[in-house]
Amino acid sequence: MKLIITLDTEGDNQWSRQPSRSVENIRSIPRFQQLCDRFDFKPTYLCTYDVAAADVFEEILVPYQQDGVAEIGAHLHPWATPPYEPFWDASGVGQAYPSELPLGVFARKLAHLTDLLRTRAGVQPRSYRAGRWGLSAAHIPPLLHFGYIVDCSVTPLVDWQDTGARERGPDFSRAPVGPYFMAWGDPSRAGASGLLEVPVTIVHSNSLMRRSVALRAWHRRHRKSVAARLLNRLFWIAPQWFRPFSDMGVDRLTAVYRTARRLELPVLQMMFHSSELMPGASPHNPTVEGVERLYERLERIFVYLKAQRVEGVTLSAFAETMRRGAAIGHGPQSMELSPRELTWAPEPDPVNHHA
Repeated sequence: MKLIITLDTEGDNQWSRQPSRSVENIRSIPRFQQLCDRFDFKPTYLCTYDVAAADVFEEILVPYQQDGVAEIGAHLHPWATPPYEPFWDASGVGQAYPSELPLGVFARKLAHLTDLLRTRAGVQPRSYRAGRWGLSAAHIPPLLHFGYIVDCSVTPLVDWQDTGARERGPDFSRAPVGPYFMAWGDPSRAGASGLLEVPVTIVHSNSLMRRSVALRAWHRRHRKSVAARLLNRLFWIAPQWFRPFSDMGVDRLTAVYRTARRLELPVLQMMFHSSELMPGASPHNPTVEGVERLYERLERIFVYLKAQRVEGVTLSAFAETMRRGAAIGHGPQSMELSPRELTWAPEPDPVNHHA
């Protein structure tokens, strides 16, 4: 089995209604990279526009890609990516899902982010994750157009559809838990678009939940209830992420691994945010002690995975292997369904890339 580690590499405190534009947490990445190097695991840093525009991007992240110990990909936060739109990027109204944007707005933002990453890293980015998991079928043609070969925005068994305008994300509850090439019209379904999806590893580690459609349906309806939360604490009935949350002990992480192995998944994907590596930069690890506990969990699960002969790989390297195995082309034929909105010529970026 392969291990992919993806970090949403973004600014500090992106959970607030008016997120910070500072990127100090990037200076905490070297310690994490050193841990990965010890186990020969190669993380994929999915970078936002504000990170790619900062001095620390070239200082810290680019050398890792040049040395072959990590990959730099794209992570699109609409509110931090030009060109800015008065409605969609207005401060104080909440961060939009990329899937909520008009396609032309999304495509222009993706063009600017891709150009900045290519210019500053010197390499075409090929891996992508939507901010807030906001991927839609309409994004597949522009992603292919700009040279992306793999996405990792899908969260199987999870529905991000909430109520209210500006708060309506995608429903991935029926998506496959293993990698697949996406269908043109549905990123939650396998098909012939040629864009590989490598979902975050999310599974039911509780065997009864895996076997019972009725129990899974009950949990989806009542997951926020006191009863469901209590049952989850006792029996792990909720879908379990391969993500080192503060309440996700090594026992639960290893249970996710064992379930993935039982399901014969070829790859395990762990994700978290770069800001979790710095005290106070995220709600997940607000203290120094919280960050130290994160590193303790990471080291213990890395030791376990290495003992199981799990091999680390970057996101695009895994995608290349899958593409060769499936004989997937990436030529002009992939763009037959290009929407009218993709006929624009990307404008020069008004932001100084080297600021």
